[in-house]
Amino acid sequence: MKDHLLEILAVDDDPGVIKSLNAVFEGVYKLQSATNAGECLSILDSRSFPLLILDLGLPDMDGLELLRKSKEINPAMEIIVLTANTSLESGVEAMRLGAYDYMVKPFDVDKLMLVVQNALEKAGLKSEVSFHRTVNREKARKLIGRTHAMRELAEMINKVAENNATVLITGESGTGKEIVAREIFQQSERKDQPFVPVNCGAIPTELMESELFGHEKGSFTSASYMRMGKFEIANHGTIFLDEISALPFNLQVKLLRVLQERTIERVGGVKQIPIDVRIIAATNLNLADMVKRGTFREDLYYRLNIVLLSVPPLRERRHDIPLLAKHFLTLYNKEFHRRIREIPMEILNFFHTYDWKGNVRELENVIQRLLVVAKDNTIKISDLPIEITKQGDSKNLITEDDLPMDEALIRFERDYIRKALSKANNSRNDAAEILGIHRNTLNNRMKVLGIAEPDEATPSTTTPPSPQEGEGTSPS
Repeated sequence: MKDHLLEILAVDDDPGVIKSLNAVFEGVYKLQSATNAGECLSILDSRSFPLLILDLGLPDMDGLELLRKSKEINPAMEIIVLTANTSLESGVEAMRLGAYDYMVKPFDVDKLMLVVQNALEKAGLKSEVSFHRTVNREKARKLIGRTHAMRELAEMINKVAENNATVLITGESGTGKEIVAREIFQQSERKDQPFVPVNCGAIPTELMESELFGHEKGSFTSASYMRMGKFEIANHGTIFLDEISALPFNLQVKLLRVLQERTIERVGGVKQIPIDVRIIAATNLNLADMVKRGTFREDLYYRLNIVLLSVPPLRERRHDIPLLAKHFLTLYNKEFHRRIREIPMEILNFFHTYDWKGNVRELENVIQRLLVVAKDNTIKISDLPIEITKQGDSKNLITEDDLPMDEALIRFERDYIRKALSKANNSRNDAAEILGIHRNTLNNRMKVLGIAEPDEATPSTTTPPSPQEGEGTSPS
């Protein structure tokens, strides 16, 4: 299908050249085009391409200058220059500035296709390391937890991903709302299309309309070129509107129209542009309260709130802290080139009693800090930020000293299951419900961990085998 073809960018002010390139690449590559330098830079600022085909004779900027700026935006992108000048001077200068090759108009179709193939192969080799690094980082950004609340959230994500319903994600800062949005996107039919995150709270009010919907050339003083907005860039994909509560009241009206009509209008434009975009919004504020105060439109609130997902704060799922800590330890050991094998139990105790106002993001930052400041590949309490040691009282809630991480997690899990059984009056069905697992899973874990009910035999004193690496850490 055309939508799944490799996409390249071409900029030329001659519609005939763009038409020819479309014909050449039909069924082989997907061509995104721009008619001037300003539009080209706007597209490159929002998206990445492996290859740019660039005409040197553009009306609004010297072609060599555009080449320089394009390379600054995306150094890994290869550039093929088209020129109407039969002299070698401009082509050689373009190569000196980093172009892969140059061709003189009118170009030979077969030669162009060969040059494009070779350039894309080179671009692929250059970006391989960066690609794997990005993939690894994206894999690291996943939901982690086996508490009941996180399992319920994972189940809802699976259901929501199957359709195109608008989703509103709520939760405190740092709980992982964007991770939830990306999980929905990755499990959806749109996963091969753009995912465009927009932080509404980080965009100046006067620029937000242009940022979201784009603008036409000359629509305001500094609008020297047409620019696509985030909604156009996300066409056929998913747009994630974070901090939706920061959207100005007048733009709430425009967003409502997008949701109703599935069209957008650029600033200064008169044309309605159809779009096919799934909208996922997120907020750390109570939009219902904002509706009551008159600061958020009620009709927009109900349009966004088709499916509501709530991400619990870390203090409400403290039993996930050891799993998260171990995950971040593994991740940043590789990134910081450290070999710290475990987080000492006394530090996990402080983690368990700390309130984590910054939630998972704060925990991640603390683990990074510990890896940076630790000496001799050993983490000590003195390495902890003072706010954690000051608040925490080290009540030994995990009740072990100087244990390896795996054994500590085993004993932690054993205590957790025993508490659930006690709360359920030793009913395994009820305990399994509290724990968010199947009864058969509970039976199996009790057997492995040597847990016996009051009327059963005394638990074994032997140490149970360690659970498999990462067991139950990702509900995604």
